[in-house]
Amino acid sequence: MSQAILNQIFDRLEMLDCLELQELDRAIQKYLADKQLISQQGKFPKNPNQQQLFRQWDAISDEEAAALKAEFTAEDLAFAETALTDYLPQLQQQDKI
Repeated sequence: MSQAILNQIFDRLEMLDCLELQELDRAIQKYLADKQLISQQGKFPKNPNQQQLFRQWDAISDEEAAALKAEFTAEDLAFAETALTDYLPQLQQQDKI
């Protein structure tokens, strides 16, 4: 992960309050646990269709992989911005209940 992306993530984390950071921590812990479970089951999935997708992914050029990674990064950041924008009003509404 590039330093620029890490800096963007840290900048966004600075905007979160303690409750939001705790929720993010729980989500990350779940993600890590799921990822560890998958890695324990083996690198390749048992489904033949998924194996073919892995082979296709491994066959693309470094340039194509970099372009896809950049596209996914942009989409992830846009999604996170949207989710965080809506999250604070939702918390405030829950506080009123």
